Amino acid sequence: MKHFIFIVLLCLISCSKQVSDNIENIGGICGVVTDFATGEPIKNANVQLRPSGETTLTGTEGYYEFKNINEGNYSITVSKLEYTDLIDDFVITVVPNKIIRRDVQIKKEPTVLHIIDNEGKELSVLDFGDEVTSKQFVIFNSGAVSISCKVFVSCEWIVSASEINNEIMSGEVWPIIVTIDRSKLKAGDNTTYIHVLSNNGSKELKVTAIGEYIEPEVITLPVTTSYNGENTPWNDTFNAEVIKIGNPEYSKRGFCFSSVNKTPTINDNCVEVNGNGLGKFKYTYREFPPQTITYYVRAWVMYGLNNKVIYGNTETFTYNDV
Repeated sequence: MKHFIFIVLLCLISCSKQVSDNIENIGGICGVVTDFATGEPIKNANVQLRPSGETTLTGTEGYYEFKNINEGNYSITVSKLEYTDLIDDFVITVVPNKIIRRDVQIKKEPTVLHIIDNEGKELSVLDFGDEVTSKQFVIFNSGAVSISCKVFVSCEWIVSASEINNEIMSGEVWPIIVTIDRSKLKAGDNTTYIHVLSNNGSKELKVTAIGEYIEPEVITLPVTTSYNGENTPWNDTFNAEVIKIGNPEYSKRGFCFSSVNKTPTINDNCVEVNGNGLGKFKYTYREFPPQTITYYVRAWVMYGLNNKVIYGNTETFTYNDV
């Protein structure tokens, strides 16, 4: 019996020594996973220890840790949705009773968002030219996972751009129809941008259109005469109406008149009338010489960078100071 107890004690001592040896050989690995471009910590990244195959997830600060690792050489791999898998070849040598730190950075996958035309070619400019009012471009997802997209437009002459109602699956395309209001284009070249944003990249699409040059149009209406009372002159009021504001819109308007030139210009007698837009305008003139005489009057509007003057028809009236 004593011999049996002695043998058991020897076994316990031997096992105790083996456990002690294992504890002395235990170490660990820890580190932080960050974004290669921004340096921000990445949470919920999957970190795998090689060759053991043990895995863990990073916390909110990008921190990971493997505990209770036997002495030896290890390496790690890191994976995260929307990021390129990292196979880290750096050899981490674990030694007893030490936590070895290994920080790594991972890169986002290349942009999977593409803007293409109907033939599948990359598209950078959507050109409406001088006549078209509706055109289409296509969003293509070349990635392995679905993406969520939004189309943003901030331009008064783009009146609509179709929406994306759901995620675009891997390998799928989504057509976007863009409609413009040509009446809101300024004369000449017009340029704006459409922004397509997604959870895996963004794109900017240039949009161009040529606005038509339209001359404003004004007509001269008959002059009206009113009598203010005895021993006072008659009042002669010039009248006109703008029936087309033009593109670019006219900037000035008024009347010109002459008793000699039957098609008066602003180089003759000229008055300017405040205001803009469509509609009628008038001006009462009281500085005619005291004699009976016939006058010719025309309305005018001025527009464009070169201050081009457009005239209306000619109206005649006879001034009488009696």
